Parts: sequence; C-alpha cells; structure tokens
Amino acid sequence: MMNLFKCIFKRKEIDQNENAFVEGEFLWCIVGNIVDYHFYGEQKEIKSGTKHFRPGAKVYCIPEFGGMAHETIRVIGKPRGSRGMINVIISTKKMKNFRLQKVYSDSLFEKISEQAPYRVNNSYRLSKKELVDILDIVKAYTEEIKLP
Repeated sequence: MMNLFKCIFKRKEIDQNENAFVEGEFLWCIVGNIVDYHFYGEQKEIKSGTKHFRPGAKVYCIPEFGGMAHETIRVIGKPRGSRGMINVIISTKKMKNFRLQKVYSDSLFEKISEQAPYRVNNSYRLSKKELVDILDIVKAYTEEIKLP
C-alpha cells in the first residue's frame, strides 16, 4: 500500500512541477513487436528476431528520426537473456504489429520521458494525433517472412 502511495505521489509531483507530457496517470507511446523471421546480409539468410531482441518481443518506440522517414527507430525493450531494459536504434523493417498504447509503468515512464519527443523541458512534444500519423507511416515498412 505504501509503494502505491509513493508512486502516485511521485507522478503527481512530476506533473505539477515539471509539466510532464501525460494525460492523467499514463503516457501515450507507439508499441510494436519484433518480427519472427527476416532476411539478413547479401546472401539473404533467414534470421530469427534481431541481435538484441527475441522474436515477438514487445518494444516501445520513440519516433525521433522523422527526417529520415522513420526507416530506423529508437526502441526501449527487454533484450535477449537479460532482465533490464535497453535503449537501441533498429530498422523499422524488423518490427510488426505497430499500435498506440498507454504506458503506466513508472520505470518505463521515466525512460521514455528522457527521450527528445517526450522530454519534460522540451518545447516540442508529440500529441496523440501526431503519434497516430507516425503510426500510419511506420506500418508500411514491415518486412516479415512467413515460413510454412
């Protein structure tokens, strides 16, 4: 009960003092999954997942490379064989099932708030409508291989 009180108090403190980009007790974020199989290299080898993430891993996308048409995207997620979260840039082709989701977790909330489009003291912050527009763009890049 005490941890719940601390989390709520901490979030309210952030909202009032730093004008964080939140609606209530959540943050809007683009979420996707890593493709099961994709082509790799000049010989077009078929690989499973990516170097950092297992197939189907849920990743939180930070759309900060708009000038490059979002061909690469910064993601935060749990890597292979580790419990912590990592922050890496991967090709949008290796992701699928893009959607808009609310983030409630305190640890994710803090990691996402550190990034440029969500930064507390940033003068430009992404709105939900802008995230939906970006979502339509990145959905077109997925290149997943369906194996029988």
